[in-house]
Amino acid sequence: MKRSVIAFFLAIALLAAFAACGSTGEPETPMTVRDLEAVGEGGTAVTLLVTLPDGTQTRRQLFTDRETLGEALDDAGLIGRDSKGMLVAVEGVEASWEADQAYWAFYIGGDYAMYGVDDEVLVSGNIYEFKYTKD
Repeated sequence: MKRSVIAFFLAIALLAAFAACGSTGEPETPMTVRDLEAVGEGGTAVTLLVTLPDGTQTRRQLFTDRETLGEALDDAGLIGRDSKGMLVAVEGVEASWEADQAYWAFYIGGDYAMYGVDDEVLVSGNIYEFKYTKD
């Protein structure tokens, strides 16, 4: 019985030691966020976050009266498309799957988007995020 109690307390001490060595929940290097000017005009206001290949993040407000995010981004000149209409550039930075397996991942409120920008109906106050991603 005495050995069981000692083993139990040793196990607790080891768990505490491992927990102390774990992550603090803070990023190792803080992300640099650059606030850019607001663009567009209209009654719907959304936030655009763009994570660039170097890890820098840009943030801007987009104002529009368009119905979908794709229309609003096209109007503001914030995206580039290939000949098939697929999104290949955001904020002037191109991602090429053919060249190096890079693409723009699209998130809404921190969750991976279920639809593309052309099917995403804008909701005022939403946060739309594009992350340069390389597989």
